[in-house]
Amino acid sequence: MPDRSAVTSVVEAVVDPDLRRPIGDAGMVRSVDVSPTGEVKIELAVPAPPWPGHDLGPAIAAAAKSIDGVGEVSIDVLIMDGTEQEALAVQLTEGRPDLPGGVGSSTRVITIASGKGGVGKSSVTANTAVALDRAGHDVAVIDADVWGFSIPKMLGMEHPPMAIGELIIPPRAHGVRAISMDFFVGPDQAVVWRGPMLHKALQQFLSDVYWDEPEFLLIDMPPGTGDVAISLSQFLPRSQTVVVTTPQPTAQRVARRAA
Repeated sequence: MPDRSAVTSVVEAVVDPDLRRPIGDAGMVRSVDVSPTGEVKIELAVPAPPWPGHDLGPAIAAAAKSIDGVGEVSIDVLIMDGTEQEALAVQLTEGRPDLPGGVGSSTRVITIASGKGGVGKSSVTANTAVALDRAGHDVAVIDADVWGFSIPKMLGMEHPPMAIGELIIPPRAHGVRAISMDFFVGPDQAVVWRGPMLHKALQQFLSDVYWDEPEFLLIDMPPGTGDVAISLSQFLPRSQTVVVTTPQPTAQRVARRAA
């Protein structure tokens, strides 16, 4: 009969890719039962339905089967109650800076801007993010182009954000986490926000999303200068900016003004 404590130990060490924590530390493993014949039954509590950690089941089963004598592995998935969710949200945010790239944060923030629209700014953002991930860096993206959001589709994101209480867990694709207005408006719904509403939305993207201190935070800006640029300059005064333009002299003049 496999040793139950050994099976429990390897199962609890499996890392949830969205929480970026071992599932044992996150309180997701309710119980592990091992039969005399080597069958393992695991009770797993996920923070919200449906939880997007689609690789979690196979990873847990593989971990359990790494112990000699383990045969069939079955996983019963439950949903955390409100108290468990609140405790997990506190654990995930405890000791973290208020804003990525803000005071006390080691995150390097790079805004990707342009003077004109249609010059490839979002393509530069998405490809830079994926390239940084492939180079071994931890990368997140905020799609701050609230009127022309395109980052989720460019990255091929298949899942919306999840919520643990008031904490938003951003979806991932190609190793990159991202948040966008695209997740919060209908396919044909116009975004007519300005001023205070935009300011509040950007503040929530920064403070209410679980970023977990990435190495790089790329921000895809709307074209030109305006409310979004002003708000972000207030939130993240230490950020750096890349201005994207096409070769035409007119586009370059507009880009210089934006810079």
